[in-house]
Amino acid sequence: MYYKLALHTMESFIKYSEKIGNNFLLCQGPGGNTSVKSKKDIYIKKSGHLLSNSALGETFKKVNLTDINSFYTENLNDKKFDKELSIETPLHVLLKSKYVFHYHSIASILISAIYEKDILNRFLLNNSILPINYIRPGYELATEIVSRKYEYKCEAFFLYNHGVVVEGQNIKKVYETIKLIENLFSELIDYEELKKITRIVIHTKLSDYKFNNPNSKIDYSNFKDRYLFPDHSVFFPNSFSFDEKYIYLEKKLNNTELQYFQTLLILYNLIGEEKILNFINKDTGEKLRKSEDEQLRLRINK
Repeated sequence: MYYKLALHTMESFIKYSEKIGNNFLLCQGPGGNTSVKSKKDIYIKKSGHLLSNSALGETFKKVNLTDINSFYTENLNDKKFDKELSIETPLHVLLKSKYVFHYHSIASILISAIYEKDILNRFLLNNSILPINYIRPGYELATEIVSRKYEYKCEAFFLYNHGVVVEGQNIKKVYETIKLIENLFSELIDYEELKKITRIVIHTKLSDYKFNNPNSKIDYSNFKDRYLFPDHSVFFPNSFSFDEKYIYLEKKLNNTELQYFQTLLILYNLIGEEKILNFINKDTGEKLRKSEDEQLRLRINK
């Protein structure tokens, strides 16, 4: 291995990072990021790279922990330590556990969209999961999580419209917590229906700029200008037309765009006629898309 960590540590970290990256319900496209710390260094997924490719040498970057901790102590803003690193790097540095896993659970995005916050917050806190209101990914989000973590003593964080973060000292326990959280979500949504629609959508081929409409009863125009998660605004801000049989796209999609388009179809079909209570507005989403970090991810994932 090219990593200078104990072999069993790095093998386990890569194994579980790939498990997350290869599960479409937890990770789509280049979304999500993981990290592991040694005494001296942190290994963190680089911006725009795929967790499903965790075993490849270029996926993670090794950084000296003392240097990067000092950097974020001195720079209380979104200034980047290294241009290759993820916009989420402060989250991985400021949370002190050995392992930090941030993933984009489709179930969490769905629950974010349709549940009243007071009801959902009570449910989450009763299950030792700390809810965090939507904050643009970066330093501010990381400091909000860290400051509230010590108040509630949680190691799992529900990010509204942005997924879930789990930290811990034991990689296997972190992964078991991820599975437990997804199981808890089945108390709030029909998880079997989520899996069913996901299978249908990801196995439907896109041809001639059109895609089979999974549900002819849905008026997709109701979702316009409501971004459901950050990568929605970054990788698939596009509009599309539809009829009872097909959804029509305006251009050919690359693989990353297709994955986010599929993610949206899954979410739209599960939301249906329900009111969207929590979302990222158009202006906030467009500012994120135009940021230097997201432009880098777009270039890498053309």
